Amino acid sequence: MTDSSNWPELRALYGTSPVPDLNTCHLFYIHIDERDTSVTFGFETQKLPPHPKPEWSEQAYNTFCFWIEFTGVTKRRVSGIRAEAERAVRIIGGDTADDLQVSVNSETRSIVFSAVSSRVAHTSAYLQGAL
Repeated sequence: MTDSSNWPELRALYGTSPVPDLNTCHLFYIHIDERDTSVTFGFETQKLPPHPKPEWSEQAYNTFCFWIEFTGVTKRRVSGIRAEAERAVRIIGGDTADDLQVSVNSETRSIVFSAVSSRVAHTSAYLQGAL
């Protein structure tokens, strides 16, 4: 599941249009919260949703951001610290509880974990550079 079609929040914004593949989105944010056993990834893309939120129409924008929160995280392994554009996002499972296997791998870093569930925690749109 590297496309984000399994999250209803994104499906509502994209409708019948394909949602962004996570491998094509810029992964700009990773937050590991050990107190709540959660991991949040922030992605941005220029593939704008055809059904934007009404409040976005009040401003010009060319970038869509969304944050995916994984909860019930266990078996977490992190290595490397360098961010790079070339990386692979993989999310396997999701049919039953506690079966999501998540990994983000590149030549110099990786984060791998299991999670009970995932959801889109937040979405936003903004202008990056000139239109």
